[in-house]
Amino acid sequence: MTQHTPSRLLHRRSILAGLAAAGLLPLAAVTGKNLFSADRQSAEPGEVWFSAAIVGNDGFGAAWHNRAGHVDGHVPTDFRGHGAALHPTRLNSALLFARRPGYMGIEVDLASGELVNQFHCAQGRHLYGHGCFSADGKVLFTTEADIEGGVGKIGIRDADTYQLLGEYDSYGVGPHELRLMPDGKTLVVANGGLLTRPDTGRRVLNLDTMDSSLVYIDTHSGELVDQVRVAEPKASLRHLDVANDGTVAVAIQVQREATHHTDLVPLAITHRRGEPARALHEPQPVLARLQDYMGSVAISNTSRRVGFTSPRGNLAVFWDIDSGEFVGQHSMRDVCGLATDPSQSRFILSSSSGQMRVLDSSTLQEQREQRVNAAGLHWDNHMVVTQLGEHKPING
Repeated sequence: MTQHTPSRLLHRRSILAGLAAAGLLPLAAVTGKNLFSADRQSAEPGEVWFSAAIVGNDGFGAAWHNRAGHVDGHVPTDFRGHGAALHPTRLNSALLFARRPGYMGIEVDLASGELVNQFHCAQGRHLYGHGCFSADGKVLFTTEADIEGGVGKIGIRDADTYQLLGEYDSYGVGPHELRLMPDGKTLVVANGGLLTRPDTGRRVLNLDTMDSSLVYIDTHSGELVDQVRVAEPKASLRHLDVANDGTVAVAIQVQREATHHTDLVPLAITHRRGEPARALHEPQPVLARLQDYMGSVAISNTSRRVGFTSPRGNLAVFWDIDSGEFVGQHSMRDVCGLATDPSQSRFILSSSSGQMRVLDSSTLQEQREQRVNAAGLHWDNHMVVTQLGEHKPING
Protein backbone atom coordinates (compact mmCIF):
# COMPACT_ATOMS: atom_id res chain seq x y z
CA MET A 1 0.00 0.00 0.00
CA THR A 2 1.33 3.42 -0.93
CA GLN A 3 1.31 5.88 1.95
CA HIS A 4 -0.10 9.38 1.67
CA THR A 5 2.45 12.12 2.38
CA PRO A 6 1.00 14.93 4.53
CA SER A 7 1.44 18.48 3.28
CA ARG A 8 4.13 20.56 4.96
CA LEU A 9 3.70 23.49 2.63
CA LEU A 10 1.94 26.74 3.33
CA HIS A 11 -1.11 26.71 1.11
CA ARG A 12 -1.62 29.40 -1.51
CA ARG A 13 -4.77 30.68 0.18
CA SER A 14 -2.79 31.23 3.42
CA ILE A 15 -0.04 33.06 1.57
CA LEU A 16 -2.42 35.35 -0.28
CA ALA A 17 -4.65 35.94 2.72
CA GLY A 18 -1.59 36.91 4.74
CA LEU A 19 -0.48 39.35 2.09
CA ALA A 20 -3.90 40.95 2.03
CA ALA A 21 -3.97 41.23 5.80
CA ALA A 22 -0.48 42.71 6.06
CA GLY A 23 -1.41 46.26 5.20
CA LEU A 24 -2.33 45.69 1.58
CA LEU A 25 -5.85 47.01 2.00
CA PRO A 26 -7.79 49.27 1.47
CA LEU A 27 -7.87 49.16 -2.29
CA ALA A 28 -6.52 51.93 -4.48
CA ALA A 29 -8.07 53.37 -7.61
CA VAL A 30 -7.31 51.98 -11.05
CA THR A 31 -3.65 52.47 -11.82
CA GLY A 32 -2.00 53.01 -15.18
CA LYS A 33 1.44 52.32 -13.76
CA ASN A 34 3.50 49.66 -15.51
CA LEU A 35 4.06 46.98 -12.89
CA PHE A 36 6.26 44.65 -14.89
CA SER A 37 9.71 44.66 -16.38
CA ALA A 38 9.39 44.94 -20.15
CA ASP A 39 12.98 44.57 -21.23
CA ARG A 40 12.36 41.44 -23.32
CA GLN A 41 11.18 41.15 -26.89
CA SER A 42 8.11 38.97 -27.20
CA ALA A 43 7.41 36.44 -29.90
CA GLU A 44 3.72 37.40 -29.59
CA PRO A 45 3.55 41.24 -29.38
CA GLY A 46 -0.21 41.51 -28.82
CA GLU A 47 -0.54 38.65 -26.38
CA VAL A 48 -2.01 39.35 -22.95
CA TRP A 49 -1.99 37.14 -19.86
CA PHE A 50 -4.92 37.92 -17.51
CA SER A 51 -5.51 36.66 -13.97
CA ALA A 52 -6.75 37.47 -10.50
CA ALA A 53 -3.87 38.76 -8.40
CA ILE A 54 -2.66 40.73 -5.41
CA VAL A 55 -0.85 43.79 -6.74
CA GLY A 56 1.62 45.78 -4.65
CA ASN A 57 -0.13 47.79 -1.95
CA ASP A 58 -3.46 47.81 -3.77
CA GLY A 59 -4.67 44.41 -2.60
CA PHE A 60 -6.94 42.12 -4.58
CA GLY A 61 -7.59 42.87 -8.22
CA ALA A 62 -7.50 41.78 -11.84
CA ALA A 63 -4.06 42.08 -13.43
CA TRP A 64 -2.65 41.50 -16.89
CA HIS A 65 0.69 41.43 -18.62
CA ASN A 66 1.25 42.21 -22.29
CA ARG A 67 4.31 40.38 -23.59
CA ALA A 68 5.47 43.49 -25.44
CA GLY A 69 5.01 45.66 -22.33
CA HIS A 70 2.42 48.00 -23.87
CA VAL A 71 -0.73 47.34 -21.86
CA ASP A 72 0.42 46.13 -18.45
CA GLY A 73 -2.07 47.13 -15.80
CA HIS A 74 -4.57 46.17 -13.16
CA VAL A 75 -7.99 47.00 -11.78
CA PRO A 76 -8.34 46.78 -7.98
CA THR A 77 -11.42 44.97 -6.68
CA ASP A 78 -13.10 44.63 -3.32
CA PHE A 79 -13.13 40.85 -3.68
CA ARG A 80 -10.62 38.09 -4.28
CA GLY A 81 -11.00 36.81 -7.82
CA HIS A 82 -10.72 33.24 -8.99
CA GLY A 83 -11.51 32.19 -12.56
CA ALA A 84 -11.62 34.36 -15.68
CA ALA A 85 -13.26 34.28 -19.10
CA LEU A 86 -12.76 36.18 -22.34
CA HIS A 87 -15.82 37.92 -23.74
CA PRO A 88 -16.51 36.34 -27.15
CA THR A 89 -18.18 39.33 -28.81
CA ARG A 90 -16.43 42.33 -27.25
CA LEU A 91 -12.86 42.87 -28.36
CA ASN A 92 -10.25 42.94 -25.58
CA SER A 93 -12.77 42.33 -22.78
CA ALA A 94 -12.17 39.83 -19.99
CA LEU A 95 -14.30 38.83 -17.00
CA LEU A 96 -13.13 37.99 -13.49
CA PHE A 97 -15.37 36.06 -11.09
CA ALA A 98 -15.22 36.22 -7.28
CA ARG A 99 -14.00 33.09 -5.52
CA ARG A 100 -16.28 31.04 -3.29
CA PRO A 101 -18.27 32.41 -1.52
CA GLY A 102 -18.20 35.61 -3.59
CA TYR A 103 -21.02 37.72 -4.91
CA MET A 104 -19.85 39.63 -7.97
CA GLY A 105 -17.95 39.64 -11.23
CA ILE A 106 -16.35 42.39 -13.30
CA GLU A 107 -15.59 43.04 -16.97
CA VAL A 108 -12.32 44.77 -17.85
CA ASP A 109 -11.11 46.26 -21.15
CA LEU A 110 -7.54 44.97 -21.48
CA ALA A 111 -6.61 47.61 -24.07
CA SER A 112 -7.81 50.71 -22.20
CA GLY A 113 -7.49 49.41 -18.64
CA GLU A 114 -11.06 50.47 -17.87
CA LEU A 115 -13.58 48.70 -15.68
CA VAL A 116 -16.39 48.19 -18.21
CA ASN A 117 -19.13 46.58 -16.15
CA GLN A 118 -19.91 44.50 -13.09
CA PHE A 119 -22.67 42.25 -11.84
CA HIS A 120 -23.88 40.85 -8.54
CA CYS A 121 -25.59 37.63 -7.51
CA ALA A 122 -29.28 37.50 -6.79
CA GLN A 123 -30.39 37.42 -3.17
CA GLY A 124 -29.66 34.04 -1.62
CA ARG A 125 -26.98 33.09 -4.16
CA HIS A 126 -23.18 33.19 -4.25
CA LEU A 127 -20.61 32.47 -6.94
CA TYR A 128 -18.11 29.61 -7.16
CA GLY A 129 -15.61 31.59 -9.23
CA HIS A 130 -16.19 30.44 -12.82
CA GLY A 131 -18.28 31.26 -15.88
CA CYS A 132 -18.55 30.59 -19.61
CA PHE A 133 -20.54 31.83 -22.61
CA SER A 134 -23.19 30.34 -24.90
CA ALA A 135 -22.39 29.38 -28.49
CA ASP A 136 -23.74 32.65 -29.88
CA GLY A 137 -22.00 34.72 -27.20
CA LYS A 138 -25.28 36.19 -25.98
CA VAL A 139 -25.54 34.37 -22.65
CA LEU A 140 -23.17 34.07 -19.69
CA PHE A 141 -23.42 30.98 -17.49
CA THR A 142 -22.02 31.07 -13.93
CA THR A 143 -21.70 28.40 -11.24
CA GLU A 144 -23.59 29.45 -8.12
CA ALA A 145 -25.03 28.20 -4.83
CA ASP A 146 -28.56 28.29 -3.52
CA ILE A 147 -27.43 29.22 -0.02
CA GLU A 148 -30.58 28.22 1.87
CA GLY A 149 -31.21 25.07 -0.13
CA GLY A 150 -27.55 24.00 -0.15
CA VAL A 151 -27.65 22.96 -3.81
CA GLY A 152 -25.86 24.07 -6.94
CA LYS A 153 -27.27 26.37 -9.59
CA ILE A 154 -26.20 27.62 -13.00
CA GLY A 155 -26.90 31.35 -13.30
CA ILE A 156 -28.04 32.54 -16.74
CA ARG A 157 -27.26 36.15 -17.64
CA ASP A 158 -27.49 38.44 -20.63
CA ALA A 159 -23.88 38.66 -21.85
CA ASP A 160 -24.28 42.33 -22.77
CA THR A 161 -25.95 43.78 -19.66
CA TYR A 162 -25.35 40.88 -17.21
CA GLN A 163 -29.02 41.02 -16.23
CA LEU A 164 -30.07 37.75 -14.63
CA LEU A 165 -32.36 35.81 -16.98
CA GLY A 166 -32.88 32.67 -14.92
CA GLU A 167 -31.08 29.63 -13.56
CA TYR A 168 -30.76 25.87 -13.97
CA ASP A 169 -30.00 23.16 -11.44
CA SER A 170 -26.41 21.95 -11.48
CA TYR A 171 -27.61 18.49 -10.35
CA GLY A 172 -25.21 18.49 -7.45
CA VAL A 173 -23.58 20.50 -4.68
CA GLY A 174 -20.75 22.96 -5.12
CA PRO A 175 -20.61 23.40 -8.91
CA HIS A 176 -17.19 24.77 -9.75
CA GLU A 177 -15.77 25.12 -13.26
CA LEU A 178 -17.98 24.79 -16.33
CA ARG A 179 -17.40 24.88 -20.07
CA LEU A 180 -19.44 24.76 -23.25
CA MET A 181 -19.00 21.53 -25.19
CA PRO A 182 -18.01 21.65 -28.90
CA ASP A 183 -21.60 20.79 -29.90
CA GLY A 184 -22.52 24.32 -28.82
CA LYS A 185 -25.55 23.19 -26.85
CA THR A 186 -24.23 21.29 -23.83
CA LEU A 187 -22.57 22.54 -20.66
CA VAL A 188 -20.13 20.32 -18.79
CA VAL A 189 -19.92 21.13 -15.09
CA ALA A 190 -17.70 19.83 -12.29
CA ASN A 191 -19.86 19.52 -9.17
CA GLY A 192 -17.28 19.56 -6.38
CA GLY A 193 -19.74 18.02 -3.92
CA LEU A 194 -18.65 20.24 -1.03
CA LEU A 195 -21.29 22.14 0.94
CA THR A 196 -20.17 25.47 2.40
CA ARG A 197 -22.10 28.50 3.62
CA PRO A 198 -21.07 32.16 3.76
CA ASP A 199 -21.66 32.35 7.53
CA THR A 200 -19.15 29.55 8.15
CA GLY A 201 -16.60 30.64 5.56
CA ARG A 202 -14.95 27.92 3.51
CA ARG A 203 -15.44 25.16 6.10
CA VAL A 204 -16.87 22.04 4.44
CA LEU A 205 -20.10 20.97 6.16
CA ASN A 206 -20.83 17.65 4.44
CA LEU A 207 -17.60 15.66 4.28
CA ASP A 208 -19.39 12.48 5.37
CA THR A 209 -22.01 12.72 2.62
CA MET A 210 -20.20 14.63 -0.13
CA ASP A 211 -21.10 13.58 -3.66
CA SER A 212 -18.97 14.96 -6.50
CA SER A 213 -19.79 14.40 -10.16
CA LEU A 214 -19.21 15.54 -13.71
CA VAL A 215 -22.50 16.53 -15.33
CA TYR A 216 -23.63 17.46 -18.82
CA ILE A 217 -26.56 19.88 -19.06
CA ASP A 218 -28.63 20.92 -22.09
CA THR A 219 -28.27 24.71 -22.38
CA HIS A 220 -31.70 25.13 -23.97
CA SER A 221 -33.79 23.11 -21.54
CA GLY A 222 -31.60 22.83 -18.44
CA GLU A 223 -32.13 19.07 -18.44
CA LEU A 224 -29.48 16.65 -17.21
CA VAL A 225 -27.92 14.81 -20.16
CA ASP A 226 -25.31 12.68 -18.40
CA GLN A 227 -23.64 12.33 -14.99
CA VAL A 228 -20.33 10.64 -14.17
CA ARG A 229 -18.63 9.84 -10.86
CA VAL A 230 -15.18 8.54 -9.96
CA ALA A 231 -14.41 5.58 -7.69
CA GLU A 232 -13.04 7.58 -4.73
CA PRO A 233 -16.03 9.05 -2.83
CA LYS A 234 -13.92 11.80 -1.25
CA ALA A 235 -12.51 13.03 -4.56
CA SER A 236 -13.81 16.50 -5.38
CA LEU A 237 -13.98 17.25 -9.12
CA ARG A 238 -13.22 20.95 -9.45
CA HIS A 239 -11.58 22.27 -12.63
CA LEU A 240 -11.85 21.18 -16.23
CA ASP A 241 -11.03 21.91 -19.85
CA VAL A 242 -12.52 20.59 -23.08
CA ALA A 243 -10.67 19.52 -26.23
CA ASN A 244 -11.99 20.25 -29.71
CA ASP A 245 -13.11 16.62 -30.07
CA GLY A 246 -15.17 16.75 -26.86
CA THR A 247 -12.68 15.06 -24.54
CA VAL A 248 -13.03 16.58 -21.07
CA ALA A 249 -10.06 16.72 -18.69
CA VAL A 250 -10.81 17.15 -14.99
CA ALA A 251 -8.61 18.16 -12.04
CA ILE A 252 -9.37 16.54 -8.68
CA GLN A 253 -8.80 17.54 -5.05
CA VAL A 254 -9.05 14.74 -2.48
CA GLN A 255 -10.59 15.56 0.91
CA ARG A 256 -8.00 13.49 2.74
CA GLU A 257 -9.35 14.16 6.24
CA ALA A 258 -12.58 12.40 5.26
CA THR A 259 -11.02 9.27 3.76
CA HIS A 260 -10.60 6.05 5.71
CA HIS A 261 -7.39 4.99 3.99
CA THR A 262 -3.93 6.28 3.09
CA ASP A 263 -3.90 5.13 -0.54
CA LEU A 264 -2.90 7.66 -3.14
CA VAL A 265 -5.81 8.61 -5.40
CA PRO A 266 -5.59 9.59 -9.10
CA LEU A 267 -5.95 13.37 -9.38
CA ALA A 268 -6.60 13.69 -13.12
CA ILE A 269 -9.20 12.08 -15.35
CA THR A 270 -10.48 12.38 -18.89
CA HIS A 271 -13.99 11.64 -20.07
CA ARG A 272 -15.80 11.25 -23.37
CA ARG A 273 -19.58 11.09 -23.56
CA GLY A 274 -20.85 7.53 -23.57
CA GLU A 275 -17.67 6.13 -22.02
CA PRO A 276 -16.49 5.64 -18.42
CA ALA A 277 -14.08 8.16 -16.93
CA ARG A 278 -10.40 7.31 -17.48
CA ALA A 279 -7.87 7.98 -14.72
CA LEU A 280 -4.56 9.46 -15.83
CA HIS A 281 -1.64 7.80 -14.08
CA GLU A 282 1.85 9.06 -13.31
CA PRO A 283 4.81 7.54 -11.42
CA GLN A 284 3.95 6.99 -7.75
CA PRO A 285 6.61 9.43 -6.45
CA VAL A 286 5.11 12.14 -8.66
CA LEU A 287 1.57 11.39 -7.47
CA ALA A 288 2.73 11.52 -3.84
CA ARG A 289 4.35 14.89 -4.45
CA LEU A 290 1.05 16.36 -5.68
CA GLN A 291 -0.39 16.01 -2.15
CA ASP A 292 -3.99 15.29 -3.13
CA TYR A 293 -4.41 18.57 -4.99
CA MET A 294 -4.67 19.63 -8.61
CA GLY A 295 -5.34 23.28 -9.42
CA SER A 296 -5.71 24.37 -13.04
CA VAL A 297 -6.05 22.23 -16.17
CA ALA A 298 -5.46 23.21 -19.80
CA ILE A 299 -5.53 21.29 -23.08
CA SER A 300 -3.46 22.05 -26.16
CA ASN A 301 -5.39 20.93 -29.22
CA THR A 302 -2.23 21.50 -31.27
CA SER A 303 -0.02 19.03 -29.40
CA ARG A 304 -2.81 16.91 -27.83
CA ARG A 305 -1.17 17.43 -24.46
CA VAL A 306 -3.11 18.17 -21.28
CA GLY A 307 -1.47 19.90 -18.34
CA PHE A 308 -2.40 20.16 -14.67
CA THR A 309 -0.88 22.24 -11.89
CA SER A 310 -0.38 21.40 -8.22
CA PRO A 311 0.56 24.38 -6.03
CA ARG A 312 0.98 22.07 -3.05
CA GLY A 313 3.40 19.94 -5.01
CA ASN A 314 5.15 22.86 -6.73
CA LEU A 315 4.68 20.94 -9.95
CA ALA A 316 2.96 20.98 -13.34
CA VAL A 317 2.30 17.56 -14.88
CA PHE A 318 1.40 16.58 -18.44
CA TRP A 319 -0.18 13.69 -20.33
CA ASP A 320 -0.95 12.76 -23.92
CA ILE A 321 -4.72 13.20 -23.94
CA ASP A 322 -5.30 10.44 -26.52
CA SER A 323 -3.10 7.64 -25.18
CA GLY A 324 -3.20 8.66 -21.52
CA GLU A 325 0.60 8.39 -21.38
CA PHE A 326 2.38 10.52 -18.78
CA VAL A 327 4.76 12.70 -20.80
CA GLY A 328 6.46 15.09 -18.39
CA GLN A 329 6.59 17.45 -15.45
CA HIS A 330 7.88 20.92 -14.66
CA SER A 331 8.88 22.12 -11.18
CA MET A 332 7.78 25.64 -10.22
CA ARG A 333 7.15 26.92 -6.72
CA ASP A 334 3.42 27.36 -5.92
CA VAL A 335 2.42 27.02 -9.56
CA CYS A 336 -1.32 27.17 -10.14
CA GLY A 337 -2.27 29.29 -13.17
CA LEU A 338 -2.13 27.39 -16.47
CA ALA A 339 -3.34 28.29 -19.96
CA THR A 340 -2.42 27.89 -23.60
CA ASP A 341 -1.54 30.75 -25.94
CA PRO A 342 -3.95 31.51 -28.84
CA SER A 343 -2.06 29.15 -31.18
CA GLN A 344 -2.02 26.46 -28.46
CA SER A 345 1.65 25.88 -29.21
CA ARG A 346 2.68 26.99 -25.72
CA PHE A 347 1.63 26.37 -22.13
CA ILE A 348 1.87 29.42 -19.85
CA LEU A 349 2.24 28.92 -16.09
CA SER A 350 1.93 31.43 -13.25
CA SER A 351 2.69 31.40 -9.53
CA SER A 352 1.91 33.39 -6.38
CA SER A 353 5.48 34.75 -6.40
CA GLY A 354 4.72 36.73 -9.58
CA GLN A 355 6.63 34.43 -11.88
CA MET A 356 5.41 33.31 -15.31
CA ARG A 357 6.98 30.65 -17.50
CA VAL A 358 6.37 29.43 -21.04
CA LEU A 359 6.66 25.79 -22.14
CA ASP A 360 6.54 24.41 -25.67
CA SER A 361 3.28 22.43 -25.70
CA SER A 362 4.82 19.56 -27.69
CA THR A 363 8.26 19.15 -26.13
CA LEU A 364 7.38 20.68 -22.73
CA GLN A 365 10.74 22.47 -22.82
CA GLU A 366 10.75 25.85 -21.11
CA GLN A 367 11.41 28.90 -23.30
CA ARG A 368 13.56 30.54 -20.65
CA GLU A 369 14.03 33.77 -22.58
CA GLN A 370 10.29 34.40 -22.09
CA ARG A 371 10.37 33.96 -18.31
CA VAL A 372 8.75 36.88 -16.43
CA ASN A 373 9.32 37.91 -12.82
CA ALA A 374 6.70 40.47 -11.82
CA ALA A 375 7.98 42.12 -8.63
CA GLY A 376 5.24 43.07 -6.19
CA LEU A 377 2.62 40.96 -7.91
CA HIS A 378 1.15 37.66 -6.73
CA TRP A 379 -0.81 35.74 -9.36
CA ASP A 380 -3.84 33.86 -8.06
CA ASN A 381 -5.36 30.55 -9.10
CA HIS A 382 -6.28 30.76 -12.78
CA MET A 383 -5.33 32.56 -15.98
CA VAL A 384 -6.56 33.21 -19.52
CA VAL A 385 -4.49 34.27 -22.52
CA THR A 386 -5.67 36.30 -25.49
CA GLN A 387 -4.44 38.30 -28.46
CA LEU A 388 -5.54 41.93 -28.36
CA GLY A 389 -7.76 42.87 -31.29
CA GLU A 390 -8.90 39.30 -31.97
CA HIS A 391 -12.14 37.64 -30.97
CA LYS A 392 -11.81 34.69 -28.66
CA PRO A 393 -13.43 31.42 -29.81
CA ILE A 394 -16.29 30.48 -27.48
CA ASN A 395 -14.64 27.25 -26.40
CA GLY A 396 -11.08 27.93 -27.54
